Amino acid sequence: MKYLRNTLLMILAVALIMPSPLVFAEGVSGTTQESKVDDVQTVDNSLKSAEEVKNPVVDKEQIDSNSPSQSSENPEAPTENSSIDSPSENPATDESLKSESNPESEPPKIDNSDEKTEENAPILISKISQDKKYIEIYNPTNQNVDLAGWKIEYYAGSGAKTVGKIFKDEVILANGFLVLSNDKMSADAIKFDNNLGLAQNDGSVVLLRSDGSVADTVGWGNNSKSAGSPIKGGVKIVWRCFIDENIIDSKFLSDKNLNNQEVEPYSRPSCKKPESNPGSNPPRELNKCEGLKLSEIASNVDEQFIEIINSGEKTVITTGCKLTVGDSGVRENIGNIELKPGEFLTIKIKNTKLKLPKTKGKVYLQDEAGSKIDSAEYEKLAKSSSWSLIDDEWTQTFMITENSENIFKEYLDCQNGYERNALGKCVKIATPPVESPCPVGQYRHPETRRCRKIEVEKTITPCKDGYYRSEETGRCRSIASAAAKTLKPCPEGQFRNSATGRCKKIASTDDIAKECPEGFERNPQTKRCRKIKSANMPTVGSAAAEVKQVAGATWGWWVFGGVSLLAVGYGVWQWRWEISQFVRKIRERVRSASGK
Repeated sequence: MKYLRNTLLMILAVALIMPSPLVFAEGVSGTTQESKVDDVQTVDNSLKSAEEVKNPVVDKEQIDSNSPSQSSENPEAPTENSSIDSPSENPATDESLKSESNPESEPPKIDNSDEKTEENAPILISKISQDKKYIEIYNPTNQNVDLAGWKIEYYAGSGAKTVGKIFKDEVILANGFLVLSNDKMSADAIKFDNNLGLAQNDGSVVLLRSDGSVADTVGWGNNSKSAGSPIKGGVKIVWRCFIDENIIDSKFLSDKNLNNQEVEPYSRPSCKKPESNPGSNPPRELNKCEGLKLSEIASNVDEQFIEIINSGEKTVITTGCKLTVGDSGVRENIGNIELKPGEFLTIKIKNTKLKLPKTKGKVYLQDEAGSKIDSAEYEKLAKSSSWSLIDDEWTQTFMITENSENIFKEYLDCQNGYERNALGKCVKIATPPVESPCPVGQYRHPETRRCRKIEVEKTITPCKDGYYRSEETGRCRSIASAAAKTLKPCPEGQFRNSATGRCKKIASTDDIAKECPEGFERNPQTKRCRKIKSANMPTVGSAAAEVKQVAGATWGWWVFGGVSLLAVGYGVWQWRWEISQFVRKIRERVRSASGK
């Protein structure tokens, strides 16, 4: 039993450690199966089926292998689960399916290195059918674009806006179309969030990116949002055409000039090819406007302008570069101007079709393909100021620097007679009051600002004859009077005291004080003899002390008498009966004695 239990435990441990057959199957299938799994997880099923049916440019075999819906319709095609769970039984067949190409047209090269491009992808509106009520958009890039956050808006001729679609997780394939419609014209079309009227006389359709910028605008009729639109009203379909596989960005046609060709969803209607000369140059690439940046936006000034700078290291030609403001959809071509590195270009708004808001707005700089290369948003812009890029940071400045480097200035200059204080406010310059000149012989004191008399140095006149000038008072004194006031000499036997100035008798031997008798001492103050006080000798109290003692003794007798009186009263009260009996006996004896 013990051996059996150990054997079962070993089998269980080996089963847990060894990999499953699914791992070996995945290892055999290699990178081909991994790429299929990635494609299935990242590509939207509805978009793939739409491209498989309607788009002859995209590789049909590639869409078949990536779309679960198509795999269910075609039993011969490998399903998603079969491609993952089991290895291919016929590798040669798989390789032939991968290498097979579309016999109708050569597929374009698709770059799938990045499934999502930046939010400023140049997606265009390719068709608008007012008759069949659908809108078609086209991706001219070689990368799949995630449309999350993008929006389609419809403006009627009266200006009323309807949000037709807010994209969530839709993806438009590289060089592919996406059709939106609520009609049952195609099972592959994406439904609108709200029904769009798409009137035939006047209207506009605006495609907005996820950041709110305008990717494309198509309008028809007199009241369209497309400025200068060549499309007249009363149309059933508006469309852009292609030359070979390239869409013409600025070429709009309608049902009035179809040129006898079919214009259906997912199709590439062609334009007339220009006649090519044998020696003509091939078509040029679209200008990416590399190095161009917005530098200054002067919107709240008398003469509005937008300034652009070439921040790169190479000379840039602005052919095809565009400016647009907000979501108006109006694009202004900058022109064919050559800008050297560090050179500025100013576009006057009055010479363009743009409308630049004074205090709040957003300006976009786009390349020739319509992709955003720079943007700047301003808000609460003060009068006579500009929104400028200074040290790679946008800020408001009151120094308008057209065609020159931006300079930061925090405040506008104050008016004449005013200056700016520490709080940034203009205050009137304080001027000192006008002072009238002081009278002759006076001057103005620098601290009190009062007029004071100019002090003239006094000259000392000499004293008259018989007078002298006192050093203490500085006045002239009579020599005779001074001599009369001279102190007379003291009599013989006296001297003049220096402190009092009086004459004092000179001390003699007779004046020497005699010694005090025994038991006496000389008082140092009175110089008289007084009896020496001994420690054992009783001190004689003063009269005040005796009075105090007598007063204290009197109060003591009063206290003693009161206490004694209280004691006697208490005793009489306690012995009142005995005392009354004793008094009664005495009375009886007195009576008896008097009766005898």
